[in-house]
Amino acid sequence: MGMRPPAIWQALADNIVTVTPGWSEAYGLFLEGEADLVLSYSTSPAYHLIAEEDPGFVALEMEEGHYLQVEVAAKVASTDVPDLADAFLAFMLTDAVQSVIPTTNWMYPAVTPAAGLPEGFESMRPAVSLFLTPEEAAALREPAIGAWREALSR
Repeated sequence: MGMRPPAIWQALADNIVTVTPGWSEAYGLFLEGEADLVLSYSTSPAYHLIAEEDPGFVALEMEEGHYLQVEVAAKVASTDVPDLADAFLAFMLTDAVQSVIPTTNWMYPAVTPAAGLPEGFESMRPAVSLFLTPEEAAALREPAIGAWREALSR
């Protein structure tokens, strides 16, 4: 692409409709036709295709990649029921649980179910997934927000 983030934001500034407090507000405006694009999950089109039978949504492929959101389940060290916690975590990785994650949480499962992903879901998977450690994210967050604010305030 060649452009640095401030230049990218400046180039986009005239096309940004609004910045909302959160995803729900932004996605609601998008669904109401207030904006042509919205920053969302790459699995959002799968939701519309499978749950609403609406094939009219697509995820744009970012050549740099898409940030990977990871949701976790864990056993805390102070648990009074470590065996139960272990059994629950093992259950979470079973095919029964992993097979419903795509169409209930609209995310990729930790383990691909034996039957595979639902039809129409696999086509949404980004070619490049990005992941930052908490330390990397913390170090980049404020400079990135500062560059964004400065570029859009001109």
